[in-house]
Amino acid sequence: MAAAAGVSASTVSNFFHHPGKLTGATRERVRQAVEALGFVPNHAARTLRTGTNPVIGYIAADLVSAGASETTHAIERRIAHEGMHLLMANGSTEEGERSYLRLFAQQRVAGIIIAPVGDVEPELSRIRAHGIPSVVITRPATSTTQASVSTDHALAGRIAVEHLVGQGRRRLGFVSDDLGAWHVQDQLRGAVGALGAAPGIALEVIRAADGSLNAGIACAEAIAQRPQEERPDALYCTNGSLAVGTTRVFAAGPGTQDSLDVAVIGYDAGAWAPLAGAPVTAVRAPHQETGLTAVNLLFDRIAKPHQAARAAGALTCPHVRLAPELVLPASMA
Repeated sequence: MAAAAGVSASTVSNFFHHPGKLTGATRERVRQAVEALGFVPNHAARTLRTGTNPVIGYIAADLVSAGASETTHAIERRIAHEGMHLLMANGSTEEGERSYLRLFAQQRVAGIIIAPVGDVEPELSRIRAHGIPSVVITRPATSTTQASVSTDHALAGRIAVEHLVGQGRRRLGFVSDDLGAWHVQDQLRGAVGALGAAPGIALEVIRAADGSLNAGIACAEAIAQRPQEERPDALYCTNGSLAVGTTRVFAAGPGTQDSLDVAVIGYDAGAWAPLAGAPVTAVRAPHQETGLTAVNLLFDRIAKPHQAARAAGALTCPHVRLAPELVLPASMA
Protein backbone atom coordinates (compact mmCIF):
# COMPACT_ATOMS: atom_id res chain seq x y z
CA MET A 1 0.00 0.00 0.00
CA ALA A 2 2.73 2.48 0.98
CA ALA A 3 4.75 1.65 -2.15
CA ALA A 4 1.70 2.03 -4.40
CA ALA A 5 1.03 5.50 -2.97
CA GLY A 6 4.70 6.47 -2.92
CA VAL A 7 4.60 7.27 0.79
CA SER A 8 5.84 5.75 4.05
CA ALA A 9 3.95 3.16 6.09
CA SER A 10 3.43 5.74 8.83
CA THR A 11 1.78 8.07 6.32
CA VAL A 12 -0.67 5.32 5.36
CA SER A 13 -1.39 4.79 9.05
CA ASN A 14 -2.05 8.50 9.50
CA PHE A 15 -4.42 8.46 6.51
CA PHE A 16 -6.70 6.01 8.33
CA HIS A 17 -6.23 7.14 11.91
CA HIS A 18 -5.02 10.77 11.89
CA PRO A 19 -5.88 12.24 8.46
CA GLY A 20 -5.54 15.80 9.78
CA LYS A 21 -1.76 15.30 9.96
CA LEU A 22 -1.53 14.94 6.16
CA THR A 23 -1.69 17.55 3.43
CA GLY A 24 -4.60 17.43 1.01
CA ALA A 25 -2.33 16.24 -1.82
CA THR A 26 -0.91 13.38 0.26
CA ARG A 27 -4.37 12.27 1.41
CA GLU A 28 -5.50 12.18 -2.20
CA ARG A 29 -2.54 10.04 -3.28
CA VAL A 30 -3.18 7.53 -0.52
CA ARG A 31 -6.92 7.53 -1.23
CA GLN A 32 -6.33 6.69 -4.88
CA ALA A 33 -4.01 3.84 -3.90
CA VAL A 34 -6.59 2.52 -1.42
CA GLU A 35 -9.29 2.50 -4.09
CA ALA A 36 -7.03 0.98 -6.74
CA LEU A 37 -5.95 -1.88 -4.45
CA GLY A 38 -9.32 -2.33 -2.76
CA PHE A 39 -7.52 -2.10 0.57
CA VAL A 40 -9.50 -2.60 3.80
CA PRO A 41 -7.68 -1.81 7.09
CA ASN A 42 -7.56 -4.68 9.57
CA HIS A 43 -8.70 -3.15 12.86
CA ALA A 44 -8.48 -6.50 14.63
CA ALA A 45 -4.78 -6.68 13.79
CA ARG A 46 -4.29 -3.11 15.00
CA THR A 47 -5.99 -3.99 18.27
CA LEU A 48 -3.69 -6.96 18.80
CA ARG A 49 -0.61 -4.90 17.90
CA THR A 50 -1.35 -1.71 19.85
CA GLY A 51 -3.91 -2.83 22.42
CA THR A 52 -6.28 -0.11 21.19
CA ASN A 53 -9.47 -0.68 19.20
CA PRO A 54 -10.26 2.42 17.09
CA VAL A 55 -14.03 1.86 17.48
CA ILE A 56 -16.46 3.45 19.95
CA GLY A 57 -19.86 1.81 20.40
CA TYR A 58 -22.99 3.98 20.65
CA ILE A 59 -26.43 2.64 21.59
CA ALA A 60 -29.62 4.72 21.59
CA ALA A 61 -33.32 4.09 21.07
CA ASP A 62 -33.59 7.32 19.06
CA LEU A 63 -30.96 8.17 16.48
CA VAL A 64 -32.99 10.26 14.02
CA SER A 65 -35.14 12.87 15.80
CA ALA A 66 -33.85 16.44 15.67
CA GLY A 67 -32.43 16.48 19.19
CA ALA A 68 -31.01 12.95 19.07
CA SER A 69 -29.46 13.67 15.68
CA GLU A 70 -27.62 16.70 17.12
CA THR A 71 -26.18 14.51 19.88
CA THR A 72 -25.21 11.76 17.46
CA HIS A 73 -23.49 14.14 15.05
CA ALA A 74 -21.56 15.80 17.88
CA ILE A 75 -20.34 12.40 19.08
CA GLU A 76 -19.41 11.29 15.58
CA ARG A 77 -17.47 14.46 14.73
CA ARG A 78 -15.51 14.39 17.98
CA ILE A 79 -14.60 10.73 17.59
CA ALA A 80 -13.60 11.20 13.94
CA HIS A 81 -11.33 14.07 15.00
CA GLU A 82 -9.36 11.52 17.02
CA GLY A 83 -9.05 9.23 13.99
CA MET A 84 -11.53 6.74 15.47
CA HIS A 85 -14.83 5.32 14.27
CA LEU A 86 -18.36 5.25 15.69
CA LEU A 87 -20.41 2.07 15.53
CA MET A 88 -24.09 2.94 16.15
CA ALA A 89 -26.88 0.60 17.21
CA ASN A 90 -30.60 1.23 17.67
CA GLY A 91 -31.40 -0.28 21.07
CA SER A 92 -35.14 0.38 21.31
CA THR A 93 -35.83 -2.38 23.86
CA GLU A 94 -34.10 -3.52 27.03
CA GLU A 95 -33.23 -6.87 25.49
CA GLY A 96 -32.01 -5.18 22.32
CA GLU A 97 -29.64 -2.85 24.13
CA ARG A 98 -28.31 -5.71 26.29
CA SER A 99 -27.66 -7.69 23.12
CA TYR A 100 -25.69 -4.81 21.60
CA LEU A 101 -23.75 -4.33 24.83
CA ARG A 102 -22.70 -7.98 24.68
CA LEU A 103 -21.72 -7.58 21.04
CA PHE A 104 -19.62 -4.48 21.72
CA ALA A 105 -17.94 -6.23 24.64
CA GLN A 106 -17.10 -9.21 22.43
CA GLN A 107 -15.66 -6.86 19.81
CA ARG A 108 -13.53 -5.18 22.49
CA VAL A 109 -14.53 -1.66 21.48
CA ALA A 110 -12.51 1.11 23.09
CA GLY A 111 -15.54 2.46 24.95
CA ILE A 112 -19.34 2.67 24.97
CA ILE A 113 -21.80 5.57 25.04
CA ILE A 114 -25.42 4.62 25.70
CA ALA A 115 -28.76 6.42 26.02
CA PRO A 116 -30.46 3.57 27.87
CA VAL A 117 -34.00 2.27 27.77
CA GLY A 118 -33.67 0.02 30.79
CA ASP A 119 -31.36 -0.50 33.74
CA VAL A 120 -28.05 -1.25 32.04
CA GLU A 121 -25.72 -0.21 34.83
CA PRO A 122 -25.09 -3.75 36.18
CA GLU A 123 -24.11 -4.88 32.65
CA LEU A 124 -21.94 -1.80 32.14
CA SER A 125 -20.21 -2.53 35.45
CA ARG A 126 -19.34 -6.05 34.27
CA ILE A 127 -18.05 -4.65 30.97
CA ARG A 128 -15.92 -2.05 32.76
CA ALA A 129 -14.35 -4.84 34.80
CA HIS A 130 -12.95 -6.12 31.49
CA GLY A 131 -11.39 -2.76 30.66
CA ILE A 132 -14.12 -1.15 28.52
CA PRO A 133 -15.28 2.20 29.98
CA SER A 134 -18.72 3.66 29.37
CA VAL A 135 -20.79 6.83 29.66
CA VAL A 136 -24.56 6.97 30.12
CA ILE A 137 -26.33 9.92 28.48
CA THR A 138 -29.83 11.49 28.66
CA ARG A 139 -30.29 10.46 32.30
CA PRO A 140 -28.09 10.51 35.39
CA ALA A 141 -26.42 7.28 36.44
CA THR A 142 -27.37 5.87 39.85
CA SER A 143 -23.92 4.46 40.61
CA THR A 144 -20.99 6.66 41.61
CA THR A 145 -18.74 4.46 39.47
CA GLN A 146 -20.71 5.06 36.26
CA ALA A 147 -20.03 8.30 34.36
CA SER A 148 -23.11 10.04 32.98
CA VAL A 149 -24.25 13.19 31.18
CA SER A 150 -27.83 14.43 31.45
CA THR A 151 -29.95 17.59 31.24
CA ASP A 152 -31.09 19.38 34.38
CA HIS A 153 -34.82 18.88 33.77
CA ALA A 154 -35.79 20.51 37.06
CA LEU A 155 -34.11 23.68 35.83
CA ALA A 156 -36.13 23.42 32.60
CA GLY A 157 -39.39 23.50 34.55
CA ARG A 158 -38.16 26.33 36.74
CA ILE A 159 -37.04 28.68 33.97
CA ALA A 160 -40.26 28.05 32.02
CA VAL A 161 -42.44 29.03 34.99
CA GLU A 162 -40.25 32.00 35.84
CA HIS A 163 -40.56 33.27 32.28
CA LEU A 164 -44.36 32.86 32.21
CA VAL A 165 -44.79 34.57 35.57
CA GLY A 166 -42.52 37.36 34.36
CA GLN A 167 -44.88 37.81 31.41
CA GLY A 168 -47.77 38.38 33.80
CA ARG A 169 -49.33 34.92 33.62
CA ARG A 170 -51.09 33.76 36.78
CA ARG A 171 -52.93 30.49 36.01
CA LEU A 172 -50.42 27.98 34.66
CA GLY A 173 -50.95 24.51 33.21
CA PHE A 174 -48.31 21.76 33.21
CA VAL A 175 -49.10 19.47 30.25
CA SER A 176 -47.62 15.99 29.86
CA ASP A 177 -48.58 12.57 28.58
CA ASP A 178 -46.35 10.63 30.99
CA LEU A 179 -46.38 12.05 34.50
CA GLY A 180 -44.57 8.96 35.80
CA ALA A 181 -41.44 9.50 33.71
CA TRP A 182 -38.48 10.60 35.82
CA HIS A 183 -37.60 13.54 33.57
CA VAL A 184 -41.21 14.79 33.63
CA GLN A 185 -41.29 14.48 37.41
CA ASP A 186 -38.08 16.53 37.53
CA GLN A 187 -39.61 19.21 35.29
CA LEU A 188 -42.71 19.33 37.50
CA ARG A 189 -40.57 19.57 40.62
CA GLY A 190 -38.72 22.52 39.10
CA ALA A 191 -41.97 24.19 38.06
CA VAL A 192 -43.48 23.81 41.53
CA GLY A 193 -40.24 25.05 43.12
CA ALA A 194 -40.44 28.25 41.09
CA LEU A 195 -43.85 29.03 42.59
CA GLY A 196 -42.28 29.62 45.99
CA ALA A 197 -40.93 32.92 44.74
CA ALA A 198 -44.23 33.84 43.07
CA PRO A 199 -47.12 33.87 45.56
CA GLY A 200 -50.62 33.83 44.16
CA ILE A 201 -49.72 31.74 41.10
CA ALA A 202 -51.76 28.59 40.47
CA LEU A 203 -50.30 25.52 38.72
CA GLU A 204 -52.59 22.82 37.30
CA VAL A 205 -51.26 19.46 36.09
CA ILE A 206 -53.00 18.45 32.85
CA ARG A 207 -52.69 14.95 31.40
CA ALA A 208 -52.55 14.61 27.61
CA ALA A 209 -53.72 11.39 25.95
CA ASP A 210 -50.25 10.80 24.48
CA GLY A 211 -47.24 12.79 23.36
CA SER A 212 -48.37 13.56 19.81
CA LEU A 213 -49.22 16.80 18.04
CA ASN A 214 -52.85 15.67 17.75
CA ALA A 215 -52.97 15.04 21.50
CA GLY A 216 -51.75 18.59 22.03
CA ILE A 217 -54.53 19.88 19.77
CA ALA A 218 -57.14 17.84 21.65
CA CYS A 219 -55.84 19.05 24.99
CA ALA A 220 -55.97 22.70 23.88
CA GLU A 221 -59.47 22.32 22.47
CA ALA A 222 -60.66 20.90 25.79
CA ILE A 223 -59.08 23.82 27.65
CA ALA A 224 -60.69 26.29 25.23
CA GLN A 225 -64.15 24.96 26.16
CA ARG A 226 -63.72 25.96 29.80
CA PRO A 227 -65.11 29.21 31.18
CA GLN A 228 -62.49 31.92 30.96
CA GLU A 229 -62.03 32.16 34.73
CA GLU A 230 -61.24 28.42 34.88
CA ARG A 231 -58.89 28.38 31.94
CA PRO A 232 -55.08 28.48 32.29
CA ASP A 233 -53.56 31.57 30.75
CA ALA A 234 -50.25 29.78 30.09
CA LEU A 235 -49.09 26.22 29.45
CA TYR A 236 -45.77 24.46 29.83
CA CYS A 237 -45.68 21.33 27.65
CA THR A 238 -43.09 18.65 28.38
CA ASN A 239 -42.37 17.86 24.74
CA GLY A 240 -42.28 19.72 21.46
CA SER A 241 -45.17 18.02 19.68
CA LEU A 242 -47.59 18.78 22.53
CA ALA A 243 -46.41 22.39 22.55
CA VAL A 244 -46.97 22.80 18.82
CA GLY A 245 -50.40 21.16 18.98
CA THR A 246 -51.59 23.52 21.71
CA THR A 247 -50.03 26.53 19.97
CA ARG A 248 -51.91 25.75 16.75
CA VAL A 249 -55.20 26.01 18.63
CA PHE A 250 -54.44 29.07 20.72
CA ALA A 251 -52.69 31.02 17.95
CA ALA A 252 -56.04 31.43 16.22
CA GLY A 253 -57.86 32.00 19.51
CA PRO A 254 -57.96 35.74 20.25
CA GLY A 255 -61.12 37.22 18.80
CA THR A 256 -63.01 33.93 18.92
CA GLN A 257 -65.22 33.10 21.91
CA ASP A 258 -64.34 35.42 24.85
CA SER A 259 -60.53 35.23 24.64
CA LEU A 260 -58.01 32.46 24.10
CA ASP A 261 -54.91 34.38 25.09
CA VAL A 262 -52.93 31.36 26.30
CA ALA A 263 -49.14 31.48 26.20
CA VAL A 264 -47.28 28.22 25.49
CA ILE A 265 -43.74 27.10 26.25
CA GLY A 266 -42.55 23.70 25.03
CA TYR A 267 -39.62 21.63 26.17
CA ASP A 268 -37.33 21.10 23.15
CA ALA A 269 -39.98 22.48 20.81
CA GLY A 270 -37.63 24.31 18.44
CA ALA A 271 -37.55 21.61 15.75
CA TRP A 272 -41.36 21.53 15.71
CA ALA A 273 -41.77 25.30 15.41
CA PRO A 274 -42.44 25.38 11.62
CA LEU A 275 -45.58 23.26 12.20
CA ALA A 276 -47.06 25.58 14.80
CA GLY A 277 -48.30 28.36 12.54
CA ALA A 278 -47.19 30.87 15.17
CA PRO A 279 -44.05 31.75 17.15
CA VAL A 280 -43.08 29.13 19.72
CA THR A 281 -41.10 29.71 22.90
CA ALA A 282 -39.02 26.72 23.97
CA VAL A 283 -36.73 25.44 26.66
CA ARG A 284 -33.95 23.87 24.61
CA ALA A 285 -31.98 20.85 25.77
CA PRO A 286 -28.20 20.99 25.19
CA HIS A 287 -28.02 18.12 22.70
CA GLN A 288 -24.67 18.96 21.07
CA GLU A 289 -23.05 19.70 24.41
CA THR A 290 -24.33 16.35 25.70
CA GLY A 291 -22.57 14.50 22.88
CA LEU A 292 -19.30 16.40 23.23
CA THR A 293 -19.23 16.07 27.01
CA ALA A 294 -19.96 12.35 26.82
CA VAL A 295 -17.10 11.72 24.38
CA ASN A 296 -14.68 13.77 26.44
CA LEU A 297 -15.64 11.85 29.58
CA LEU A 298 -15.22 8.58 27.70
CA PHE A 299 -11.79 9.53 26.37
CA ASP A 300 -10.81 10.46 29.92
CA ARG A 301 -11.90 7.00 31.10
CA ILE A 302 -10.02 5.34 28.23
CA ALA A 303 -6.86 7.28 29.08
CA LYS A 304 -6.80 6.08 32.70
CA PRO A 305 -4.61 2.98 33.05
CA HIS A 306 -6.74 -0.04 33.96
CA GLN A 307 -4.07 -1.31 36.37
CA ALA A 308 -4.14 1.94 38.36
CA ALA A 309 -7.92 1.85 38.44
CA ARG A 310 -7.93 -1.67 39.85
CA ALA A 311 -5.25 -0.81 42.39
CA ALA A 312 -7.23 2.18 43.62
CA GLY A 313 -10.50 0.27 43.74
CA ALA A 314 -13.71 1.59 42.22
CA LEU A 315 -13.23 5.02 40.66
CA THR A 316 -15.77 7.71 41.39
CA CYS A 317 -17.00 9.02 38.04
CA PRO A 318 -18.56 12.40 37.28
CA HIS A 319 -22.29 12.82 36.83
CA VAL A 320 -22.53 15.92 34.65
CA ARG A 321 -25.85 17.78 34.50
CA LEU A 322 -26.08 20.35 31.71
CA ALA A 323 -28.31 23.41 31.84
CA PRO A 324 -31.11 23.89 29.31
CA GLU A 325 -31.83 27.39 28.01
CA LEU A 326 -34.88 29.47 27.26
CA VAL A 327 -35.14 30.25 23.53
CA LEU A 328 -37.51 32.97 22.39
CA PRO A 329 -39.04 32.71 18.89
CA ALA A 330 -36.93 35.48 17.36
CA SER A 331 -33.72 33.60 18.19
CA MET A 332 -34.83 30.16 17.11
CA ALA A 333 -32.93 28.58 14.22
